[in-house]
Amino acid sequence: MLDFIKPEKLNWRHYFGGAALLFIIVQLLTGLFLTLFYDPTLKNAYKSVQYITNELTGGSLMRNLHRWVAFSLFLAVAVHTVRSTLRLDFLNSSKRVAWMTGVLLLWPLLLLVYSGLILPWEWKGYWFMEMVPNYAAEVPLVGAALKDFFLDTFTLPRYLVIHILFLPIVCLVLFDYHLLARLRRRGIFRYLARHTIITLPFLAAVVVLALYVTIPSEDPDIIPLPLEGEYIPTPEWYFTLILLPFLYLKGRWVFVLSILIPFVVYVAAAFLPYFLRPRTSAEEEEAGGGATLLSRLWNEGWTRYVVRFTAVTVITAFIYSLIWLGSYNSPTFGCNSCHNLYRGFRMGIPPDDFKDRKKLPNLDDNEWMMGHWFYPTEIY
Repeated sequence: MLDFIKPEKLNWRHYFGGAALLFIIVQLLTGLFLTLFYDPTLKNAYKSVQYITNELTGGSLMRNLHRWVAFSLFLAVAVHTVRSTLRLDFLNSSKRVAWMTGVLLLWPLLLLVYSGLILPWEWKGYWFMEMVPNYAAEVPLVGAALKDFFLDTFTLPRYLVIHILFLPIVCLVLFDYHLLARLRRRGIFRYLARHTIITLPFLAAVVVLALYVTIPSEDPDIIPLPLEGEYIPTPEWYFTLILLPFLYLKGRWVFVLSILIPFVVYVAAAFLPYFLRPRTSAEEEEAGGGATLLSRLWNEGWTRYVVRFTAVTVITAFIYSLIWLGSYNSPTFGCNSCHNLYRGFRMGIPPDDFKDRKKLPNLDDNEWMMGHWFYPTEIY
C-alpha cells in the first residue's frame, strides 16, 4: 500500500502539474454542486446565488472553494509552466504535443473564469459581460461585428451551457493529449493518489481561505463596504490584467497592449516547439555529455535543488507581482455596497435594457467603465 501512494520523487516542486489537475477536479465537483441550485434567469440568478451562500447547508463553502480554487489553479499552472520552460521541455521531441496542448489549455481556462464571473449576475458579473464586447470591438476590421455578436448572443442560459458543458469538453480533449493519454498507461488513480498526498497542504490552505475569506452576499441586510475586496486575490485579477490598458490609454495602444501583444505571445508560446527543431535522443545525450556549468548546476548535485527553487520562485513571484500591481486595488467584493435593492430597483438589479447603448451610453466608454471598476467612490 505504501508503494502505491509513495511519490516517485520526494520533491514537492515536481507536483504543481498534478496539483493543477486536482484543482480542476475540485472545480468540477464544486461546480456540479452549485449548478444544482443555480437559476439562470436575469431576475433570479443572484437570488439563487444568495440562497446557495446564505441558506443552503455547505453552500457557502462550495461557492468560496470554487472561487479560491480557480485562483489557486492558475498559480499552480504558473509554477508548472515556469518549471517546464526552464527545463526546455519545448526542445524535447517527446513532449512537443504536451507543451502545445498545455499552453492551449490556458485559453479555455481563462474563458471559464470569465463566464463564471458573469453567471451570478450581480453588478460585478454584469460589468464583465459589458466589458468583453467592448474588448472585442478593439479588433481591427471585425471588431464591430464581434461586439454585436457577443451582445446579441448573450443570455445566462447560454453562458451556463458554455461554462458547464462546452468549455469543460474542450479542456478534457486538450487534457487528454496533454496528460491523460500517458496516465492511462501508467495508472490514473495511482497518479492521483500520489499527488493528492503531496498536494494536501495546498488543498488545506484553500479550504481555510474558503472558510474565512468569503464573498459577501448578505446585501441588503448586511452591506459590504464600497472598497471591500482590495488586496484580496480573486480569479478576476487574471482577466482584468488584459483590460488594464483601457484604464490608462486610448486608440491604437489599447489594441497593441491588450490584444495584439498577448495574442502574439500566446500563439508563439503554443507553437514554440514547431518553430524550434526539437532535440533527438542522441542530441539530448550529446548535450548532456558536454554540459555547461549552468546546466550542471541545474541538473547535478545538491546545488540543483537550490538553483531550481530559486529560479522558479523568482520568476513566478515576478509574474504575480505584475498581476498584483495591476489589480490589487480592485474592490472586487464591494459592488453590492451601492448596487443593492436597498438603494432602489435600478441600482440593485442590472437593467433589462443592458444591451442598449443608446439608453446607457457610458457602457461604450471603456475608460469610464474601468475607472468605475477600480475607483467606484470617485468615478460614477
